[in-house]
Amino acid sequence: MKKGVITVFILLFGSICLFAQQHYKLDNEMVGFFSGNWSGEGEFANGNKIAADLTFKLMLDSCWLTCEHTDKLPNKYKAISFWGVDPVNGQFMAYTFDNFNGHRKFLSDGWKDNKLILTISEVYPKVGLLFQHFIYEKLSDKSFKMTYETSKDGITWKLGDYLVFNKK
Repeated sequence: MKKGVITVFILLFGSICLFAQQHYKLDNEMVGFFSGNWSGEGEFANGNKIAADLTFKLMLDSCWLTCEHTDKLPNKYKAISFWGVDPVNGQFMAYTFDNFNGHRKFLSDGWKDNKLILTISEVYPKVGLLFQHFIYEKLSDKSFKMTYETSKDGITWKLGDYLVFNKK
């Protein structure tokens, strides 16, 4: 009886350790597609033009795919995003830091059907609850569309801007 309890304990402990050591990784197809330099043009919802450059690269032993976003003048937005996978639950997440002192954590189901949707909901003092998402959609092997939208209810979305990027 004592050997049986010890055996069960060892097996249980061993399986817990193996589960705890599971390593979630970024999708190789997604990393391969985005890695490199991109240049894009598009429009804001009001019709004004926008252009930006993006650079994607793996960092920190391939745990994070970083994206450096730099708007072209006259726009001034700059951001660095870290795309990765939560080591505990395997969920895709993205942290974005920008030159307006902004910092956001987006969640996603990951790269599916050549599309990535990063979503966040936060309460802002002036507008209340606001949902935001970025949609990255592969158009070809050398292009993708990035769309930024907001919503008050998470169902009906309003365009902020979009850009179509081509690999340099």
